[in-house]
Amino acid sequence: FAGQMVGAITARQLRQSEAHNAAITERSRLARELHDSVSQQLFASSLMARSAQQLLATDPVAAAVPLAHTLECTDGALTEMRALIFELRPESLEEEGLLAAFRKQAAALCSRHRIDVHTEFGIAEPELPLRTKEALYRIGMEAVQNTIKHARAVHIVIRLRMEGGRHVLEITDDGVGFDASAKFPGHLGLKTMRERITQFGGDVAISSAPGKGTTVRAIV
Repeated sequence: FAGQMVGAITARQLRQSEAHNAAITERSRLARELHDSVSQQLFASSLMARSAQQLLATDPVAAAVPLAHTLECTDGALTEMRALIFELRPESLEEEGLLAAFRKQAAALCSRHRIDVHTEFGIAEPELPLRTKEALYRIGMEAVQNTIKHARAVHIVIRLRMEGGRHVLEITDDGVGFDASAKFPGHLGLKTMRERITQFGGDVAISSAPGKGTTVRAIV
């Protein structure tokens, strides 16, 4: 019995350590996103606004061009900031819903990475517990981030539909693909996805091949 207790405590400590490390990794990623996207767009907006200010005295008509770019940059920064805040406060899933979360992220990713991200939902807002929605949201975002980092894709599609009474989240890209049966030491993405969803009786599967793109399916 004592041996079982030690094993249970050790397993719990490992889970807590993994959760802590995952939180640190997520905060670091969000900090990089703030620097690489929002701060860069605000800096560009500042330069454009100064250019427009100088032109107003000499050529007011020409000032319209940098002003238009300023509006474009600030709109993009606002969209991305809202998306990042949503990631920091996933409890807002309860208020805005899972579909709204994916739509916001799709818009932000299009602006941030100049990649075509579509959402296709075959159902209305799913009637799922908040924790299940959060798990699906995190899985979807992890899959999309992996695509952006590794796949060199042009198009990403986020789908959510019902299939045989089960909710199916599918993230598909047209990237370079990879051998899904191979092992990648140090890359825990699929393991983390499975851990997120198995507690709700679900599973995650990846299908891919070199040159054939990748599809991540989470079923719950």
